[in-house]
Amino acid sequence: MRRPSVQTVFYVVVALLASAPAWIVKYPPLMDLPFHLATIRVIHDFRTAGFDDSFVLTLGRTQYVFYYLLGSLLAYGLGVVKANIVLMAAYFVGTILGLRSLLGALGRDPRLCLFVVPLLVNTMFLFGLLPFLLGIALMFWALASAVRYFERPSLSRGLLVATLALALFYSHIFPFGIFGLGFAALFPWGTPSRWVRAGLPAVPALTVLAWWTLFTDAGKLTRGALTHTENDPRLSIDAAIGDAHNWFTNVFRDTTDETVLVALLLLALLATGLSFGDRRRRPERARAYVLLPMACVVLYFTSTQGHDYIWLISQRFPILFAMTAIPLLRMPLGIHGVLVSAAALGLAAFSTVNTCRHFIQFQLEEVGDIDGALAEMAPSKRVCTLIYDRGSNVTSPMFVPFLHFGSYYQVRKGGVVMFTYAGYAHWPLDFAPGKFPPPGGPARKRWEWTPESVPMSEIFPWYDYVLTRGGGFHPPPGTFRLKWRGDRWAVWER
Repeated sequence: MRRPSVQTVFYVVVALLASAPAWIVKYPPLMDLPFHLATIRVIHDFRTAGFDDSFVLTLGRTQYVFYYLLGSLLAYGLGVVKANIVLMAAYFVGTILGLRSLLGALGRDPRLCLFVVPLLVNTMFLFGLLPFLLGIALMFWALASAVRYFERPSLSRGLLVATLALALFYSHIFPFGIFGLGFAALFPWGTPSRWVRAGLPAVPALTVLAWWTLFTDAGKLTRGALTHTENDPRLSIDAAIGDAHNWFTNVFRDTTDETVLVALLLLALLATGLSFGDRRRRPERARAYVLLPMACVVLYFTSTQGHDYIWLISQRFPILFAMTAIPLLRMPLGIHGVLVSAAALGLAAFSTVNTCRHFIQFQLEEVGDIDGALAEMAPSKRVCTLIYDRGSNVTSPMFVPFLHFGSYYQVRKGGVVMFTYAGYAHWPLDFAPGKFPPPGGPARKRWEWTPESVPMSEIFPWYDYVLTRGGGFHPPPGTFRLKWRGDRWAVWER
């Protein structure tokens, strides 16, 4: 077995250190993180923890399952929380090393992968869109594997491309779409005799894509997002230009994240400028790769911002553009390349440390005694979570990191929590017949955003507990009594 090179070991170490935001604190300020943990817990312990009394699994109706199934598998040895930490770290490590692999396959300088580190903690990461982010890592690996397969086809390489493409499809449809464009752009169109063999690895993923699009409710809804109905929000081009910064790395309330982004842009310009005059040969096929970041720009300006319950459509493409554009940069040769690489490594270290510092501040100053609140509630109960104090002084105002903290109850103690996506067409869980919370169907859109609008008739007497953050809950006599109040959290018992 061939030993890894010193360069490979170096990049693996860099990638592992860059993953620190995934494990540095117990409660990172990622809005949807509790959702994903709870979903893994329900799937993993579906029959052993009594979840099958309230829920049914709907794994066959959605392509949004790879993250949760892999998390459930890892949980057998690690437990749910640690399994999810591994998945989050896989996004960091996989994106860095996957981009390095793609750079090598395209004949580009692998050192350019260092430029992606300051982009990893981005707006979508703070929103907690973890399956989408893991899909980005898989996208780079799948593209790199496809390029190598096109150059030197073999059974093993073809199976690898097919496997990665399927995993990517079942992770998230947006990175899968960018991969599909890259697969087509880099395809050996100039050699018709190779078309059949070159296209075979894409057949399994294309088959399930067609089935999902045509025959599932989630697929039909996603297809409808392309129609731009009058009810779908869409920014004008001037408004979209002004809003673009919010969808890169505008994650903290201070300006340290903006400083990192400006430094990264200056470093990219410096690297390109210093490379002028360097002579090198690049594969002609790599020229077609430019279509990927170009497509991300076009899709940002032409897509809707949302469709029905599908949230953040156009807003995902700026970070996809920034990451896919890195292979278009040029790394200078010689001492200039060493200096640029050292600067990129220093900026990567600064951005990682800066993120960890903010995450630690969030946990120490703002999370409060959520552990005490969870300890006061008995296992396997019904818990309604009303978050009146949602925001943070650490993260950007657009984030509300406490919105789904109620799902930590389901992670620790089972039972049923509200708000939940169970019952929505894209989610791998649904309530069993007759087990929906009041008023008897999937939670209405934005239920969790408007706790002051939730009527007592939807809470009492169905829920055993109400978990609140902030002071907006005033139950009428004879409904709920205050059982416990701690730092920022309160538990009300029926």
